[in-house]
Amino acid sequence: MQDIQHPQRVLIVDDDEILNGLFCEYLGARGLSTLCALSLAEAKNCLRTAVDIDLILLDYQLGDGCGLDLLTDPEYQHLFGELPVIMISVRDDHEFLESCFALGAADYIIKPVNLSLLALKVSALIRNRALQRLIRQQNTELAGFKLNAEREEAVAKYTYEHLVRQNRASIDGVSIQIHPSTTFSGDIALARFSPRGDLYFLLADATGHGLAAAMTIMPVVAIFNTMVARGFHLETIVAEMNRKLVRDTPVDRFVAALVIQIHRERHEVCVWNGGIPAALWIDQGRVLHEFPSNHMALGILDEPVFDAGVSRCPTPASGEILVFTDGLLEAKSPVGDAFSLARVHEVIAQQPANLLQQLMASLQAHVTHTHYEDDVSLCLLSPSIIAQHFSQRIGLRPLDAELQLPTAAIEWSLRLGGQELQQLDLPPLCMSLFQGLRVPFAVREYLFLVISEVVAFALDQGVLMLDSNRKNTPAGVVDYFTDWQKRLALLGHEDYLQLSMAWQPGHGIHKPVNQFQVTVKWQVSAPSFAIFNTPDRQQLGTDPALLLVKQLVDELYLDEAQSCLRAVMYVNQSIPL
Repeated sequence: MQDIQHPQRVLIVDDDEILNGLFCEYLGARGLSTLCALSLAEAKNCLRTAVDIDLILLDYQLGDGCGLDLLTDPEYQHLFGELPVIMISVRDDHEFLESCFALGAADYIIKPVNLSLLALKVSALIRNRALQRLIRQQNTELAGFKLNAEREEAVAKYTYEHLVRQNRASIDGVSIQIHPSTTFSGDIALARFSPRGDLYFLLADATGHGLAAAMTIMPVVAIFNTMVARGFHLETIVAEMNRKLVRDTPVDRFVAALVIQIHRERHEVCVWNGGIPAALWIDQGRVLHEFPSNHMALGILDEPVFDAGVSRCPTPASGEILVFTDGLLEAKSPVGDAFSLARVHEVIAQQPANLLQQLMASLQAHVTHTHYEDDVSLCLLSPSIIAQHFSQRIGLRPLDAELQLPTAAIEWSLRLGGQELQQLDLPPLCMSLFQGLRVPFAVREYLFLVISEVVAFALDQGVLMLDSNRKNTPAGVVDYFTDWQKRLALLGHEDYLQLSMAWQPGHGIHKPVNQFQVTVKWQVSAPSFAIFNTPDRQQLGTDPALLLVKQLVDELYLDEAQSCLRAVMYVNQSIPL
C-alpha cells in the first residue's frame, strides 16, 4: 500500500488499549503509519497537531463521549469532506448505520472486528483518497494550463485579427463575408489597389482549421500586400507566394487560393485559381463566365513545375464577380445533403438585392444552424464601382505635402529590348529603387502610377504601334490584346524601350521646390511591323492614359520626332536642403 504522494497514516481512536494496540500492530505490519488515541480528547488533539492523516478508525462508544461527536464538532467538521472515517461499533441496526453515513462516515465495521476485512477497507479508502488527491492536483494543473491556453489564444486572436484589420482595405465595390468554424479562420479575403490603379483581390483557404490554418495563411497575406504595393504583376505575386509556402511550411500544409487582377487601363480581368471553386461572372441572374480552378494549390509544387499562368477576359460593361470557398458548397444539412453549386445558381437566378446576404440565409436554412464544419467565405466584386473608387483616390493624393525626400540629385536609366520587354516589368523595378532611397510610400505610389502609364503608352503605341482607341468596344479589347501579344513576341534586338528618371533638388522663390522627371524613349525597327497599319499619330495626345497623367503631373511632353515622352512633377518640401 504505497501512496503516490506520501506514506499513509491512520489515526486509531478506541478507548480499549488492547484493541487499539492490536489495530496499530496489524495495520503497521501492512506498511501503514498509525497514531493512537484512547479518548475523544486525544483524537481532537491529534487532528489539531498531526499532519498527513489519511484515515480515521473511530470507535462509536468512547470513555469521554460518542465517536459521532467528533464528526459534528464545528472545529473539525471541515476535515471530513475528504478525510475518510470508518466507524466501529457493536450496533448494526439500520437507523444507526444511516445516521453514521449521514454525518460523514465513509464506511462501517461491526465488532468483533474481522482484521482482514478491516485491512481491505482501510486499503481501499486510502487508495481512493490518494486518487482523489491526485485528481484534484491534476484538475488544478489542468485549470492552470487552460487559463494559460486561453490567455495565449486571446493574444493570438488579437494579433491575428489586428493583422487582418491592418491588411484589409475597405474598397467600394468589394464585399467580403467570412464565417469561421472556430475562433480562427483558415480563410482570408483581401482587396488592394496597386499604385497603377489595378485592383488585386485574394481569397485564400488554408489546410485544416483554427490557429494552425491561420498561421499557414499569414505569409501569403504578407507577400500579397507587399508585392501589390510595389506594383508586381499577378503571375509574379502568385509565384512568390507559392515559393514561400513550399520553402517554409510543412509538406502537409498548403493554401488553396484565387487571385484576381482587374486592369484599370486595359479593361481586362486576370484570374489565377488554384483549388478554389470557380469564380462566377454574373449579371442579371445569369452566369456569363466561369473562372475554374486549373492549377494546384499554393505550397505543393516546386518552382520548375509550378504554373503561375493566368486566365484573361475583357471586363464586361456590367455585372459582378462572385467568389466563395468550398466551405459554402460542402456545408451539409442534418441528413448529409451538401449545399452544392446548384443551390448557388438558384440564389443567383433570384436576383436578390443583397446576393451575399441571401446566400448566407439559404445556407443557414439548409444546415439549420450557424455552426459550420468548415470556414465559409463569400465575396462579391463590382468592377464598375471599383473603377469609381479609384478615380476618387486620384484626387486625394497631392504631392505638395511636407515630406522627407532625397536631398541629393539622383539619375537612373534602364534600357530593355527584344525579349527582355516580355520578361521584365519596369515599374516594379522603379519601386524597389524608390524604397531603397526611402522615398515615402505615398510618393512612391504616386510616382509609380505616373511611370506605369507613360511606360504602358510608350510600349503599346510607341514600340508595338497599337491604337488605344480600339479598346472602346468589347470586341476591340479582345483584338487589341491579341495583337499586343503577337507584336510583343516579334520584337527583335533593335527594338527597345528606355526609361530614365531624374531627381533634382532645387530652390523656388518662396520655398524649396524639387523636380522629378520621367523620360521614356523608344525605338522600333520598321521591318518588324511592316504588316501592321500605323495608327494615326495625331490621336496620341488624346490617349486616355496620357489624359490621366496630365492630371497627375505639372508638365507632360510628347516628342514624336525624338520618340520620347517626358513627364515632370514639382514636389514642395519645407525642410532645408
